[in-house]
Amino acid sequence: MKKMDERDLIAAVWGGAVLGGGGGGSPEAGYRLGKKALDVGTVLLADVDEMNSEDPVFTAGLVGSPKQGTSGPCSDAYVDAFSILEHMTGIKPNAVNSNECGGLAAVNGWLQAAILGIAVLDAPCNGRAHPTGLMGAMGLHKVQSYISRQAAVGEKCRMYVEGSLEDASSMVREFSKIEGLVAVARNPVSVGYVKQHGACGAISRCMELGYAMAGLIESELEVDPLKPEFVGGNPEAWGPYRSAGYFASSMAAMVLGGVITFMGSVQKVDVDTKGGFDVGAVELVSSQPRNGEGEIVRLLFMNEYLTYELGGHVVFAFPDLITLMDIHTGWPISSAEIREGMEVIMLVVPWSKLILGAGMYDQDLYRPLEEATGMTFNPPASKKGAGR
Repeated sequence: MKKMDERDLIAAVWGGAVLGGGGGGSPEAGYRLGKKALDVGTVLLADVDEMNSEDPVFTAGLVGSPKQGTSGPCSDAYVDAFSILEHMTGIKPNAVNSNECGGLAAVNGWLQAAILGIAVLDAPCNGRAHPTGLMGAMGLHKVQSYISRQAAVGEKCRMYVEGSLEDASSMVREFSKIEGLVAVARNPVSVGYVKQHGACGAISRCMELGYAMAGLIESELEVDPLKPEFVGGNPEAWGPYRSAGYFASSMAAMVLGGVITFMGSVQKVDVDTKGGFDVGAVELVSSQPRNGEGEIVRLLFMNEYLTYELGGHVVFAFPDLITLMDIHTGWPISSAEIREGMEVIMLVVPWSKLILGAGMYDQDLYRPLEEATGMTFNPPASKKGAGR
């Protein structure tokens, strides 16, 4: 097991934010949550093979509209959700895994693990962020005998629910409409199940990516960006290093096997909160004009950026990773934070280069995305060939 420190934390939230693809929570909130975990206890990151295959695992999630509650609930809510789930089920977890990768999601579970004295499993439910709860359920909705157990805690209210995965997840989503964002503990399973259906090694990959981006920036700009003041792209800290985005994005493309497809500015943002999701579109204009005119790229999002359209044609689509990075700082810009006039670099990584969980391979789970966007999605058929 690896004992985590503050540099690991910053690397994890930076790399996690890239893999969030527009979602996955705020890296600033992720840093605060992770720092509290390091302050109150020890955070140990465990490979699935370092645990007993029968050890119980609780999944830590964050559900709701980032636009309505960008920073998320207070830190106590994350621990309270775990306590409620343990009390109601009578199951004592030996490990916690996150439901996805993201600026907050990559370290969701650290505080719970530090306080409860258990391990953080290096196997989130998915190796990128995703819009719906079922996408992070590792295929449990197909296990007919499985009863979903979920505890959710917000700023004002808390709830516990048992039922089918579809019904339980729907109830938590409805609850989040009241609270904005809620901390969730859910779906006890075994380490063996996570090993088979989760995204093994994805948290380590977040850190690998964060360290790689930081290393290139330090080499080229002679500054160590793995310090708290740089988290989230604070403009005051990054002021003297305004070319960092070029280095961070190029290194991210190299590490993840992706491509830089666009450099330019945000021209228009349309967003609405529907069903507990931020749904909308972003139009960007290229800074490298062709025939005297800037090329227009359009992104549709449902928390995460889902489609990349150029000239009326969809070039990339979820679960391909589409990430917008600040051209000056190299920190990703979420769909909740995107604003007109921002200067961005776009990174795209094909799904086959990502570490994906079982929920990414089920066509039925893409229907809410299709209903929200009017687009058709074609998920990969199986895990074969996916990963590094």
